[in-house]
Amino acid sequence: MTQGSPTSTASNGQQPSPVRSIRLQLWLPLTLALVGLLTILTLSYLEHQHYQQELRRFTEHTAHRQLLETRRAVETALRRSDGSGLDAVLSELGLHPTVHFAALVDDAGKVLAATRFAWKHQHASDVIPDYPQALPTEHVTLDLQLDTLHLRTLSPIAIPLQTGQIRSHRQGTLLIDYDLTSLAASAAQHTYKQILLFGSLSILAVLVLLLLGWRFMLRPIRALQATIATIGQGQLDITAPLKGEGELMELSDALVQTAGALRSSQAALARSEAQLRQLSDASQEAIFFHHAGTILQVNRTAQELLGYSASELVGRNIFDLVTPDYRPAIERRAASGVQGIWEVAFYHRDGSQIIAEVNARQHLVDGQPVRVIAARDIRPRLAAEAKIRQLAHFDALTGLPNRRQLLDYVTAELQQVQEQPGRRAALAALNLDNFKAINDSLGMAVGDAALQSLAKRLSSTLPQHQTLARIHGDTFALFITQLSGSLEAASAQAGRSIEAVLGTIAQPLQVRGHTLHLSAGAGVVMIPNDSKDPPELLREAETAMHQSKAAGDNRVRFFAHALQEAASARLQLRNDLKTALHIAPPAPQELLLHYQPQMNAQGQLHGVEALVRWQHPSRGLIPPGAFIAEAESSGLIVPLGNWVLQEAAQALRRWQDAHAWAQPLSMAINVSPRQFREPDFVDRVRTTLEQLGLNDLSLELELTESVVADNLAATLEKMQQLRQYGVRFALDDFGTGYSSLSYLKRLPIDTLKIDRSFVIDIDAPANEEGKRPAVLIEAIITMAHQLNMQVLAEGVETPAQRDYLRRAHCDIFQGYFFSKPLPEGALCAWVNSIPASVTQ
Repeated sequence: MTQGSPTSTASNGQQPSPVRSIRLQLWLPLTLALVGLLTILTLSYLEHQHYQQELRRFTEHTAHRQLLETRRAVETALRRSDGSGLDAVLSELGLHPTVHFAALVDDAGKVLAATRFAWKHQHASDVIPDYPQALPTEHVTLDLQLDTLHLRTLSPIAIPLQTGQIRSHRQGTLLIDYDLTSLAASAAQHTYKQILLFGSLSILAVLVLLLLGWRFMLRPIRALQATIATIGQGQLDITAPLKGEGELMELSDALVQTAGALRSSQAALARSEAQLRQLSDASQEAIFFHHAGTILQVNRTAQELLGYSASELVGRNIFDLVTPDYRPAIERRAASGVQGIWEVAFYHRDGSQIIAEVNARQHLVDGQPVRVIAARDIRPRLAAEAKIRQLAHFDALTGLPNRRQLLDYVTAELQQVQEQPGRRAALAALNLDNFKAINDSLGMAVGDAALQSLAKRLSSTLPQHQTLARIHGDTFALFITQLSGSLEAASAQAGRSIEAVLGTIAQPLQVRGHTLHLSAGAGVVMIPNDSKDPPELLREAETAMHQSKAAGDNRVRFFAHALQEAASARLQLRNDLKTALHIAPPAPQELLLHYQPQMNAQGQLHGVEALVRWQHPSRGLIPPGAFIAEAESSGLIVPLGNWVLQEAAQALRRWQDAHAWAQPLSMAINVSPRQFREPDFVDRVRTTLEQLGLNDLSLELELTESVVADNLAATLEKMQQLRQYGVRFALDDFGTGYSSLSYLKRLPIDTLKIDRSFVIDIDAPANEEGKRPAVLIEAIITMAHQLNMQVLAEGVETPAQRDYLRRAHCDIFQGYFFSKPLPEGALCAWVNSIPASVTQ
């Protein structure tokens, strides 16, 4: 073993190959036991081989020699004339301890002599065990057979015979059987003694070796393990665990040297850490070291910042100290290793939040990413900035947003309006009436207190989407957002909100023992507006405010821009409609009629309703709701209604001429109140019917409840005149206005049209009072049938609605479930596509 190998390997920069190790406490006894067992097995094998050699030696020498000697003695005895001496020869042989028996057998199988006298003159097969069936041939002179522990020798021999004077010979066999049991027992006993002796010596040797291994190997190794564990626990001041010499002693010396080197390195590291901690604690920033969120180290400033000790912070998840608003972003940045400066809110130990600016950096330490977080408390800076913002954007007296802050709000709202076209807002200016008299009579202090009290009262009553600001002196501004609907609807919402504020201002105000009665004038401008400049919008609101104060009625005044814009739009729409009504062929007609089928209870086509559409050349298809109201207010509804009447009647005439299904068809036409009240309306309808030659009852005029309720007598007279020409009448949108049962009895109404709002509620559940919305439909149908009227349900869109109306005995159905309103060509194609039974 050399000292230079590891050093040379390390100097070459190569990692030494690991050496396999085993557990000596287990394998040393097993190895010794295995060696002893192998030794015993080897000794047994050698003893067995020795026994086999002894058997072979006995067979080849002792038995063979004895057989030859006995044969010579037998032959000598046979040469005598009387053959005496055979029994003596064989008897002497039987005295040998290994001879089991011996016999001389002639060729006839008769025993001539044997060691057992009872066998003499007996047949050999009767007395000799396993006597061979055939004797050896003549050329076999000697035969030895070893069977287990029996050795059988066979030898042919010539037996002389005397017949008269003639002497002859015949063959016989000398058979000697050896029993080797005693020989085997002697060998086995010798082997057992050898094994017992050697086994005892082996066990003693194993015990001695185990004792030596335990004392001089396992104990030193365990002492080295304990020393290594002590070093691993950081206890580097150790003594040599071993004494003596050898490889383990060299390892002990190496451990002591390593502990000394580690102790020196630890002392140097401690000095370095102490210097680093001094520098870290001297920093005004809180410093955190963490890996994957787990805090590894903090400085004193971090402890002071969060109110925790170092032991409480180390090992804790730093993300648990971050408020929920900042935590997802911080975790995301830490996971991706992002470095930079950003703002974070920490939790203090007392539950308060600490706004800090952190500088995050990341380094690799032992191959692991460690983030270094330097946090600086910026609450004092934020407080100073907030104070500056308060002074810059809020009124010092009332705490309300000042003019600058208000304009910032308006600027942001203008941006929102640009991004969301349907968004609306309002900006109002409010000025207190005769507030100068309070300052002059009660003093500036009372005036300031009044403004403070008024600001507090108004702020406490305003909804979330309304902002009150003090512009200057006794002038305030109210900024209203989240208005909806059209300009008119949004203006109405804003007006109601401002009137509520004016009502709050008018409530008596107690200030320093004085009861003050205040009032104010208000002006408002709507957003969006022609003006896109916030100061300009505020000036417009102040202009409207001055108009209100000049009027002296404390009413809200709107600036004219928004209203003028709406008026201009209505005027343009009116002019375009007037142009569309006067377009004459061959110019393309902008006004169109669509027709929606009406089906009876049997599922057959009953009639159609004519509905006007406007295909504007630049605006596209304008729905009726966008221009009918303007046509009513401008008077254009009369020429528009006349055009619809003429066009619908002509279409019905064309259909009746071309299609059989159109013969019983009725054409429903809506008539406005203003059109119905025209003096020539009856004559116009009569002329149209006569010119086109339409069948009786083929034209049905739909009147609204407002037409009937306006002048019942005049309405009844005109309806009776039109009935003379076969015109039928339907009451449209029944149930949505101020319906009166009295005129239903008097007027010649043929069809009662249930408004779609009732049909939609058919599937609605019962209300809190247990009433079903659909019960009104049942009542209307029952009443109409009692007055001999048909009932038509509008807005049928689902099979459930249709089935319910059928069960309620409704007569006619109209809605998208059957068909939407169709142009003339599409309607004819639709009718031709349905079964013939439906059109009959």
